Order: sequence, then structure tokens, then C-alpha cells
Amino acid sequence: MKCITLLLDGGSDRTYECLNHQTPLQYSYTPNLDALAKKSQCGLMTVLREGLALGTDLAHFILFGYDLSDYPSRTIIDALGEEIPIDKKAVYLRCSLANVTYNNHYHINSRFVEGFDSDQAKAIESVFDYQDDHYVYRWIHSYDAHGFLEIKGKLVSKDLSDSDPFYTQTDVLAIEPYETDTEESQLLARHLNAYLRRNYNLLKEHELNIQRAKKGLSEVNFLLTKWASQYNDIPSFKSLNGLNGLMLGQSKLLEGLSKLTQMTYQAYETFEEAVELSLSVDFDYVHLHSKSPDEASHKKDPFLKVKALEAIDKALGPLLDFDGLLIVTSDHSTPCNSEAIHSGESVAFMARGPYIRQDEVEKFNEIDCSKGSLHLKGPSFMDYVLNALDQTKMFHLRQGKSYKKYRSTEALRKL
Repeated sequence: MKCITLLLDGGSDRTYECLNHQTPLQYSYTPNLDALAKKSQCGLMTVLREGLALGTDLAHFILFGYDLSDYPSRTIIDALGEEIPIDKKAVYLRCSLANVTYNNHYHINSRFVEGFDSDQAKAIESVFDYQDDHYVYRWIHSYDAHGFLEIKGKLVSKDLSDSDPFYTQTDVLAIEPYETDTEESQLLARHLNAYLRRNYNLLKEHELNIQRAKKGLSEVNFLLTKWASQYNDIPSFKSLNGLNGLMLGQSKLLEGLSKLTQMTYQAYETFEEAVELSLSVDFDYVHLHSKSPDEASHKKDPFLKVKALEAIDKALGPLLDFDGLLIVTSDHSTPCNSEAIHSGESVAFMARGPYIRQDEVEKFNEIDCSKGSLHLKGPSFMDYVLNALDQTKMFHLRQGKSYKKYRSTEALRKL
């Protein structure tokens, strides 16, 4: 039996006065989602902890059954998605080209300079490619003002704080050892701070900025860094969960996550196409991801989110007759009324299948689902899936050389 998970990225939300004190899911006209809810087990899912806001990559990492200690950070996932060659001995940071004003501290005017392209990247890459007495720095441009910083050396450490505060009209942060006091982290933090100051001094008089000024564009004068990380090998999605997994998506982030977890990735053009693919492909687990609710939320208009959710619902008709396990949920809540990028409320959840306890919920939204029979924790999501596929194994059984949560005889030695 196949499982299809429809993941509404940022689909859950808060209530709004303009929506009659309802959430966008409540307010939306969603007859297909509601029809599914009437034949499902419904509830709320807390992906990690109530009130804790998560990014899409980490939320998915948890939902796919991985331990937090194995999370490599978004930098590695982004790099894999953008096909950046990874050196396992190097440290990588996500970075952006910013505009700052210096007055005792570096005040951020813009975290991402406008009008930056690959030709300009070539003009200034010599500024960032540098070697001091401990480290070799290499800047890798990806798109627009975004890129990666690769650092190699004998005393590298991924345990570094961010220089990028993630908001404008505030100051660049000093990089510090993060949750540690090792010699490696202290040394790299000092050198990296010096490297960022050096870049600023070199960029102030750079010919590129003279040319940008003539075009009325702001100076490119600072390299903001965040999410220091190193690549680490993790078990494949299949070895962890016993299922052949497919990711259907429209982002480099999800493509990178699929490479990290060794799932198959397939991009789609339209959501209608993705629904048809989810039904026709030969995979045990299909993760159908829609980014549109999250994108609408970031525009801070609840009615745009309603429109996005109703468009998704309209395309769901073919899923109503799917006879496998169908799950609909979100990776996190995304608020339409806040400076917060994501928020920490639990998300609506429903599952329909032959081994599911159907309850009495009749509408798919956060409030109605809260009256359902389930409150699921994200780390148990794949356990729930395996049980609902009738593929779970007795926990205490010692079959083979290591623990498996699923029934399998493929790799077991026979006497």
C-alpha cells in the first residue's frame, strides 16, 4: 500500500479579525479537504515543541524520522540543492551580499543588495577568495545576492554563531563560538570576524561599487554569514523507514533535502500535474509539497492565503478516490500578521486509510481538527505512517544487526 502525504507548507495559521476571527483554513471554501476529513482520523501535530517556530528544512528532517543531532543545517541542504560540490572536511556558511553603514558598528540597510548578477559576482570574487595563516576562504556565488562561504583549515569548527541577525535596520553581529568553548571555534570566530572586516574595507573602494553608484544602486559592501555547518552522512530515508520515497516539489531546498536523505526528487510545473503524479508513480511514500500557502502568508494578506488554499482544494478531486494512506498536514504555521517568519502553533492533521481510526471531525482546519482523536508529535510522524500502512514491527524484537522500526526480511541473514 502506498502513502501520499500532502504537505501544505505553512498552511496552518492564527485567527484574524478580517476573517471573522477564523484561520485562513477555517475561512476557506475547501469542500474536498472537508470531504476527506469526514473519512479520516483528525487532530493536531506539534512538529517539535508547541510554540517553537521551525524552518521548512528542519521540520521535514524531523518528520522524515531523523534525529536532531544528525541535522547538518540548512546551509548543507541548500548547497546540495544548488549542486555545490561539498568537501566533508570544510565548513560552509550561507551568506548574502549586503549594504551596511559603518559608525562604530556595521548597521544593516539591506540584507540583500538589489541588481546583483553573475557578472558582478566575477568582478568581486577575488575579494572573498583569501588565505590567512590558518584558513583558506572561498566564496561561491549561487544566485542574486546569495552564496556560500567555504572555509578549509586544520582547526575548523561548525560551532559558530551568525553574523546575519536576519533583520534589517539593526547591526551586524559579532561571530562567537556557539554552545561551546573549544579552541577551534574560538580561533575560527576571531579569524572570521577579521575576514568580514577586511572584506568591508576592500569593497568600499571597489570599482564595482563605483559602477553601481552610477546606476543608482546601493554599494555591495558586506558579506553576511549564517548557519555554519559541515556535511555528515546520515541513513537514507529507505533504510530508516523501509519505504521507497519520492519528493514532489518546486524548490532547490527540497531537492537538496531529497539528496541528503537519498529520496528521489521530481519537480512539477503545476499542482494539478503533481496530484496526478502522486497517484501514478510507483513509490511506497510520496511527499507532495505545495509552497503556495507559505508564499501567500509572507505577503501578509490573509485573503491571499485563503485564495491559495482554495486553489489547492480545487485540484484535489483525484485524491478523493485514492485507496491507500492519504495524509494532509503542514510542516509549520506561517502567520499573516507578524514580523515572525514562521510561528510555533501546532498544525492541522488528518489521515485516511484502511487501518485508520475514523473519528467525528467534519472539516479540515486547526480548530475542528483540535476536536479530533489525535495529537501527534513530529518525531513520531513516520511511526504513525508505518503503523497506518500496517508495516510497523514489535518494538522489542531484535531482528538483524541493528534496530529497525519496520517489518523487513530483505537484509536478514537466515540460519
